[in-house]
Amino acid sequence: MSNATKVRVIEDIDRPQIVRGSHKGQEGWLYQYSNGRSLPMVAGGSVTFPEPVFHPLAAPTITGTTITVDLMLQQPTRITAYLMDITLQRFILDRIFTSPGGVTGGAVVYDVIQENDLYTDRDVEPVAPGAEFPIVTSHRRAPRVAEVEKFGGKFYFTDEARDRNDQTAFRNQNTRLGNTIVRKLNTRAVAVLDDAIANNGGASEFVGHNWETAIPNGTNPTPPQQTPAADFAGAQLMADQRELGIQYNIALVNPVQLNALRLFYSMTNSSLEQMLSDNGFDEVYASNRVPVGTAYFVAEGQLGEMRIEQPLATETWREQETQRTWVQSSVRPVMFVQNPYAVVKATGL
Repeated sequence: MSNATKVRVIEDIDRPQIVRGSHKGQEGWLYQYSNGRSLPMVAGGSVTFPEPVFHPLAAPTITGTTITVDLMLQQPTRITAYLMDITLQRFILDRIFTSPGGVTGGAVVYDVIQENDLYTDRDVEPVAPGAEFPIVTSHRRAPRVAEVEKFGGKFYFTDEARDRNDQTAFRNQNTRLGNTIVRKLNTRAVAVLDDAIANNGGASEFVGHNWETAIPNGTNPTPPQQTPAADFAGAQLMADQRELGIQYNIALVNPVQLNALRLFYSMTNSSLEQMLSDNGFDEVYASNRVPVGTAYFVAEGQLGEMRIEQPLATETWREQETQRTWVQSSVRPVMFVQNPYAVVKATGL
């Protein structure tokens, strides 16, 4: 079989849901993805889940213990771990940006690659034995600055709900906060992409073909050069003609376009995965943060960076006059594009 089986088609709409079920004969509430992966549980009353609460991005573990809402509010690092599990694998960020380090001083100074940076201004020349080599020069460009941004939010939990160990309300609030953080960071990532594309003089954008009206079979099928595959191939052709040494391997699309791809290739001899593999793509990621009718073709690891001054952090405090406890979470990232040729935007899809 070809490498087509390695291609991943992912949608970020598979959000965690609160489900009612049994665990080793015990009834309780838990978060669970449709793929079966359970998130950390907040147990209460007589319900105890003996498996350890495992978080891949931090250290806390608990075995044979009931985690109550009161305990979570007293230990905000557990809420941070909880939020990270909710948001895991749903970011656009780590699909398009590298994360080489942190931030000092609230900003990052960086350079942006220009197309003619690939070659020196003067060509190399034949050099006679003992002769001096010609001086080759290149443009020195002014660096740019990307400033750290802070995103966050808070919600309160009443003393009554805390005393009653209202797990469902607490988990719902955290899920909403986690989903909102993901949405904001993904929206910001797409805005950074659009800004870099807009400032690249049209070199990173082209008008594609309508995937929804493409006809796969019949007496009047859509010509190959107007099918969805033509847009995937066309993006790579732009890079090859500019001698950029870039291979686009990730496509970010709207769910509408992913649906159109699935319908079109369900009626052809070639599967969607095969088409993507043939054009060098490893993953198609569908997100509502991508505008309808638009696709971004990205060269993974070559576009730019996303650095974190402060990772996702949570703090809690009790407001005595209103008898409620506040939960506040925030993150301070900075995103910037160093190579605008590592992304191509297709519109009109």
